Amino acid sequence: MKTISAFQTSDGKIFAIESEAQRYEKFLQHRNVVEDFLNSELNNYKNFAQKSIARNTVINWELWKTKNAK
Repeated sequence: MKTISAFQTSDGKIFAIESEAQRYEKFLQHRNVVEDFLNSELNNYKNFAQKSIARNTVINWELWKTKNAK
């Protein structure tokens, strides 16, 4: 038997990699406003794949702002 490390997000989801857990947690914090934006007329990326890329970009931007705040 061995001990393992894992990261649990506020909704109970388990991640093996901390950065993935952080990204998902940031998504949970901002999902409503991000989805509102993605469904708005200001978002030019409407198909599923494009929306997924846009969603990830917005969440990564939020993570970057948090880690690089000056």
